[in-house]
Amino acid sequence: MESKDIDRHLNDLWKKVAGADYVPDASPLPSDMRQANVDTMRFLRENFSKAESDWKSLLAAKDAQLRDLTAQLEETRAHLGEVKQHYQEAREKILNEEMAVALNLEDSKRLLDTQKKNHGREITLLKEILERTKVEMVSLQERIDALRVERDEARKRGDGLAVEKAGLADAKAGLEARMADSKEAVERTLAELLGERKSRRDDQVKLKDQETLIKDLTARLDGAKANWDAERTQWRELWDRERSVWETHRQEFAVWEERLRSEREAWTMKMREQESKGVENAAGLANVLKESSQWTEKVTQVLKLYALKGVELPAVFVSSGPDKAFARARSNVTRALALGLAALLVMSAGAWRLHAWRAKAHYRLLASAPIDLPNPSGLAVTRDGIWLADWNRGLALKDAKDFATLRILPAPEGQPLRPGALGASGGGLWTLDMTQLRYVLQSYKDGKIMETVRTPGPAPQGAAWDGYNLWTFDASSGLIYKYALDPKAGASATYPLEGVKSLACMQWVNGRLWTLDGNNILRRYAFGDGAFRRLSSQPFGKNKAAAFWVDGASLWTVEKAGEVAGGYVLKRYSLKTYN
Repeated sequence: MESKDIDRHLNDLWKKVAGADYVPDASPLPSDMRQANVDTMRFLRENFSKAESDWKSLLAAKDAQLRDLTAQLEETRAHLGEVKQHYQEAREKILNEEMAVALNLEDSKRLLDTQKKNHGREITLLKEILERTKVEMVSLQERIDALRVERDEARKRGDGLAVEKAGLADAKAGLEARMADSKEAVERTLAELLGERKSRRDDQVKLKDQETLIKDLTARLDGAKANWDAERTQWRELWDRERSVWETHRQEFAVWEERLRSEREAWTMKMREQESKGVENAAGLANVLKESSQWTEKVTQVLKLYALKGVELPAVFVSSGPDKAFARARSNVTRALALGLAALLVMSAGAWRLHAWRAKAHYRLLASAPIDLPNPSGLAVTRDGIWLADWNRGLALKDAKDFATLRILPAPEGQPLRPGALGASGGGLWTLDMTQLRYVLQSYKDGKIMETVRTPGPAPQGAAWDGYNLWTFDASSGLIYKYALDPKAGASATYPLEGVKSLACMQWVNGRLWTLDGNNILRRYAFGDGAFRRLSSQPFGKNKAAAFWVDGASLWTVEKAGEVAGGYVLKRYSLKTYN
């Protein structure tokens, strides 16, 4: 390539990188360009390629940060939606309370208006009575005046009018009595009206006090009712839990009784077989002793005959020691047997080591990525991706390739749910809810609860699905529980697990039960003849694992990042097993 072409190519590269004519055109080099200039150009190209790779890695890191920020933004939006929903519920509740208060105020105003109308009618009636009484008093006074005039005239007329005067005096006395009675009635009516006003005021004060007292009593009754309902619910849950524990213990006792009965029958049969074998051996030994005694007796008689006749016995019977060739052959055979036995022991030790190595699970780390969960408690891998259960955030689905968060399942029906273990089945996710001590089957799409199962004991751990049945473990009893096709009916059988006292995670893999206990020991069991047989036991690794999941030839784990760094990481191993 010519020097001009090289300069032009470098200028084009600078223009693509900088977006403008950042580097001025270089003057053409002479035709006799030296090797140093070529080395310089090669050095510049290498630097440019390194810078380009650094920029690409920086852009990839920025893209990863953007994805994390996007996931955090989605979580913040979901939380904001929950807060808005709570705010709307509180607002509706306050509005309902205000409407109830307004209705009470309107009823009180209506009652007061009715009372005011009644008192106004009474006052109007009393005023009419007073007016009538005044009119009657005026008319009576006029009549009294007329009668006085007539009396004066009658006095002038003489004694003839004395009778009429007496009648008029009686009439006057009657009218005065009637006027006094009317005045007394008016005073009594006014006193009653004033008393009613006073009593009405006292009644209003008492009514306000009674309303305040009623409100306090209503609040106390509501609080007492809520406390009673909560306590009643707790007692009911405690009773159900104790009943389930009693039922589980009853089933365990029945299972143990059946096992003891079968073991006793097997032991009895075995003792009878051993007894029959002992009798047969004793009979055989008696026959051998009898035959040997007969043979000894015959040999004794032969020796007596030889001794009586003075016959010399062969050297086989009277030799003082073994032959040297026989001793040498015996030592050679002994040495060969010792060598064969040593070779057999070495081969058996090698075979045992090979068997132990093949019985264990062999895994190798392929990938590792940090996860943004503060307290993960469960792991499951399905066709949708990787499901992670967290004590605080619930269930989260992540992509199996770049570990990005695809969606987060909300708490079902607004209930608090603290997952303690996770297991995948064909119908959904089996989740251990530690708040209410139950196993729930949640939908893959929206997390809706489709089935609920009570835990068999007070300390449930682990959840595993074998394709047909649900399996659980309880640390208080140290037993594994098997549920039938209808898990609501309760546990159908219980089995002990050798060497397991507490579980962190469990899973059925190809007909084998894999367990990870609290001491970070990975064990595998085979189930057959109504019992679990341990196949292998091995420490998992340096970092403690919170959960694991086997997916074909891959082993997924959630492990602690380290004592100093903190947090958790999601790791994928390549898995190899031989049985």
